[in-house]
Amino acid sequence: PNEYQILRKKASEPRHSTKWPKGFEDFYQPGVYFCGSCFAAGAETPLYTSTMKFESSHGSPSFWTNVKGNVYEKREKNHRCRSEVLCTRCNGHLGHVFRGEGLFLAHGHPTDERHSVNSTCLVFVPAEGRGVVKPTYKGLVF
Repeated sequence: PNEYQILRKKASEPRHSTKWPKGFEDFYQPGVYFCGSCFAAGAETPLYTSTMKFESSHGSPSFWTNVKGNVYEKREKNHRCRSEVLCTRCNGHLGHVFRGEGLFLAHGHPTDERHSVNSTCLVFVPAEGRGVVKPTYKGLVF
C-alpha cells in the first residue's frame, strides 16, 4: 500500500493529487496532524498543528515548522536546498523541508521553511476531538 511505500521506501505522492478528501493539501480545519505509522501502532506522535499549515501552491500539505522534538531532518547529498523529514519515533519518511524560498515574507511566518509533507503519512485529529480523519488517496506514488 501507499503508506508503506511512502513511510518506509521514501516514495512521494504526485503534486496536486491530494486535495480533500484524498488528502490534506487544501484541508484547513483546526486540529493536529499525527504520524500515520505511529497512530496505526497505537502511539500518538503529533507532528504538525493546523496553525503551522499554510497554502504554498506547491501541491502538497505545507507547514512552516513542526512540533518540536517529533520530527528530525536528514540532509540529502544530491540536494543543496532540501532535507528529508522523518518521524522521530518510528523513522517514517514524511517528506522534505525546503529553506530559502522566501515564502515566509508573503505569509508572515517566523521561519523561512516549507515542510512539504505527504498526506498519506498523516492522520488528522480535529480540535474538538471527535474522530480521526485519514486521507483516501490510492493513486500512484513514485
